[in-house]
Amino acid sequence: MAIKTLEQFTDQFTAFLREDPGIEQILDDGRQMLAELISSPGWLQPTLSQLVLDDDFLQSQWQSIDPYDIQLYHSPEKLFSVRAFIWEANETYPVHDHGAWGLVGAYINRVGERKYTRLDDSSDVNRAELKPVVEAELSPGQMTYVLPQNGGIHQMAALDGRTAVTIHVYGRPVRKGFINYFNLHNQTVQRMYPPSVNKRIYAIRTLGSIAEPWAGDVLQQARQGSYPPAVKMEIEYSLDKIQTLG
Repeated sequence: MAIKTLEQFTDQFTAFLREDPGIEQILDDGRQMLAELISSPGWLQPTLSQLVLDDDFLQSQWQSIDPYDIQLYHSPEKLFSVRAFIWEANETYPVHDHGAWGLVGAYINRVGERKYTRLDDSSDVNRAELKPVVEAELSPGQMTYVLPQNGGIHQMAALDGRTAVTIHVYGRPVRKGFINYFNLHNQTVQRMYPPSVNKRIYAIRTLGSIAEPWAGDVLQQARQGSYPPAVKMEIEYSLDKIQTLG
């Protein structure tokens, strides 16, 4: 059946992933399915209209790491999600990685993509040396993809001075809770979290910079808490950092 609506896509993609395809098949057959969806006009119109006119729909959008991220579908079986990303004109998004494989299709106006490879061994979570390897300009209907973590480091931007929209399909995450932003000039890495946990993360990082016993005591208490793995990781980083303070 031809794919002309989001519902048709999610139904067929669910059946496809239930067969447990390998990554090569996902990048091949999955891209063909997404290509059909982004070649069909009009199906995103209701979502864009609701975002502008419907306060309840706007509030139903869960707070993701990226403010440009519009959630269109989340598989009840947690097999995949479908999202629209809105790229503002004359802005270049930070270089970043991903926690899952992803299929990306240009839908409204053109976008540019630059892919990077990581040259260091990833042993220092706060630093990275990157090298650009591929650069492309995608017109509506054209596709790209990302792989998890170091296999999916790239940068996106709208072209031609126009706001652009891309449609993304992400698989089951292999790393949850954050993505990495990369500063090419300083060769540094910054972990970015959803707004719902940002204040906690910033407080944890602040405690890791305070050379006073009470700061370590708070982090030790937090160590015993029932937090997501990404937050636990930040607690451990901050405890390690305290040990280096004079």
